[in-house]
Amino acid sequence: MSRMILLTEGMSNPAEAKTATGLLRYRGEEVAAVYDSACAGRTAGEVLGVGGAIPFVDSLDGIEADTLVMGIATAGGELPGSWRAIIRDALRGGMKILNGLHTFIADDPEFAPLAAEHGGELIDVRRPPADLVVSSNEARNTACFRVHTVGHDCGVGKMLTALELMAALRERGHTAEFLATGQTGIMISGGGIPIDAVVSDFVAGAAEQLVLENRDKDFVLIEGQGSLVHPLYSGVTLGLLHGCAPQAMVMGFDPTRTTIRHSEQAMPPLKKVIELYESMANVMCPSRVVAVAANTSSLDEAAAQKLLAALRDNLGLPAADVVRFGCEPIVDAVLEERLRLSEGSSQGG
Repeated sequence: MSRMILLTEGMSNPAEAKTATGLLRYRGEEVAAVYDSACAGRTAGEVLGVGGAIPFVDSLDGIEADTLVMGIATAGGELPGSWRAIIRDALRGGMKILNGLHTFIADDPEFAPLAAEHGGELIDVRRPPADLVVSSNEARNTACFRVHTVGHDCGVGKMLTALELMAALRERGHTAEFLATGQTGIMISGGGIPIDAVVSDFVAGAAEQLVLENRDKDFVLIEGQGSLVHPLYSGVTLGLLHGCAPQAMVMGFDPTRTTIRHSEQAMPPLKKVIELYESMANVMCPSRVVAVAANTSSLDEAAAQKLLAALRDNLGLPAADVVRFGCEPIVDAVLEERLRLSEGSSQGG
């Protein structure tokens, strides 16, 4: 088992340190420390709300770890210039660098020689496979039940929801697989395709490939990216949606968003966003949003329960916070939708 140090220097907040937060939640037993000099002496639980007593540090010295992980996910995915000295120190210590940014460190003229000299390794998670092809529209013909976690904005818990649904379905005796489409999901699961780094013509084909590789499963949980209403990321979202051809969607929702992140655009009503997803998904395959996964972390428990009740009443859909209250209502909705579609297919035949 590898031992990781998560690098979040200057960016230790849940929005920017999304990769670190995901790894702390799902691979925390492999994390030795989080590196941010401004937070040294505090714990991951105190700063990021997950990770318990894992310490923040301001140096690599004395820490038993073999991998330095770029723990941030920011708009544009550029490598902060102030991090270069930290990466150099890690490479001189023979460490592996796991990088999920758009900036490829394996191509860096300074880092590559250092890695070769000291026995380190440079891994760019966001480097897509070289053999991708355009979609052949085959995902919609697979027997696996395809569930796509989508969102009204970026950073609303699409990956987390898919991972929790996979675990819950497995607990109920089904074969289920999480299909990672972003750098954090790939680091957690050990496989996947970084959809936002794929040439646009091949985005749907890459999503389709993930489904075809797992067509023998009862369920596949396809991690969503961005949002159809996001002015920066909608192209990735649509290609992914059409490529994986979901039969059911789970809508991620953050009630604090009044404007779309990284823009000044007003957030459309959730009902309108759901209608848009269903309209676009049905171009490829009959599909509907079957539940809402809400992030209620900004609310106290009474307010969270009130929000979930309002979502259920206003949308006519099950709603849950999968971290705070569990995902059983959403799992039930997914299973009911598979049964409904199966019975409809049988009657049609």
